[in-house]
Amino acid sequence: MARQCCFDREEVLERAMGLFWQRGFEATSVANLVDHLGINRFSLYNSFGDKHQLYHLCLRHYQETYSKPRLQPLLEDNAGLKEIETLLMQMCQEVRPGFGCFLQSALLERRQLDEKVAALSDQIFDGLFAALKHALEGAKAKQQLRPNTDIDLLTHWLVLQIQGIRALLRAGQPDRVTPALTQIVTFLRSQ
Repeated sequence: MARQCCFDREEVLERAMGLFWQRGFEATSVANLVDHLGINRFSLYNSFGDKHQLYHLCLRHYQETYSKPRLQPLLEDNAGLKEIETLLMQMCQEVRPGFGCFLQSALLERRQLDEKVAALSDQIFDGLFAALKHALEGAKAKQQLRPNTDIDLLTHWLVLQIQGIRALLRAGQPDRVTPALTQIVTFLRSQ
């Protein structure tokens, strides 16, 4: 008879994601995971596979629990500049110092080395781009933006700004983010 798993899989996945998020893939050993998660190696491998597989599961978990829900308001029919501003403010309020964005950390550390990380990060960035573009198109329809605003160009610019904010947050520089957010919002309102 197979042994039953005696832990909450989602809770363990959340905790593993937190460890990878804080330390990165390379600096997180299996021993670190076992200690941090409070499960033995057998349970870890039996439930999640090896360290690579667990990392991929954590990235997918990040996409489903952090990325997609935060983008949903931008995809609503009435989305506009307010929803973009709310997303930007949430990014800064929800991030723990020194953590930044889990996806950005994965990109910097693993994208060139891991096809699954590359594919998943592309999905997440495509989702971010589509959500921002939808909200900007809504803002243009509501006349919150000028009629001749190039929505694709503005969307690319905004994705770049968001990644810069995430890099500053990861570097533990939240004091540099607030003035940048103010400028981004001011710029968007002037378009």
